[in-house]
Amino acid sequence: MNLASLPVKSVGLPLLRQKKTQLKPTTAALQLFGPHANKNIVSLALEQLRELVEKKEIKGEFGTSPGYVIVAAETTIIGCALSLPGRLISQFPRHLFTEQTWEYLPAGKGG
Repeated sequence: MNLASLPVKSVGLPLLRQKKTQLKPTTAALQLFGPHANKNIVSLALEQLRELVEKKEIKGEFGTSPGYVIVAAETTIIGCALSLPGRLISQFPRHLFTEQTWEYLPAGKGG
C-alpha cells in the first residue's frame, strides 16, 4: 500500500488536549519536553508509582501548585497527573501500564 494514498486528517504530535475548561498536556508531549521543565514536577519512588497506577490516586503533599503536573520515577518522565490539595490523581493513558510493564523494571524495584 502506498502511504501517500491514505486520507490524512492531521499530522503531528498532539501536545495538549481540551479537558472542559483546561488544557491537559499529553504524555508524549511531557516525555519529549518534560526534561526542560523546572516546576510542577512530582518525583515518585517506584512503589508510589505502582500505587498511583493501581489505585489511580495517592494521598500526600507533593509540593506543587494545583493543576496538571509532570510525574517522574527515578530519572524517567512517566506522564501527567492532576495535583489537588492532599492528593495526586493519575492521568496516564490506560494503555501505558500493563502487568508486563512491571517486568521491565530493574530487579528488586518493581514488586
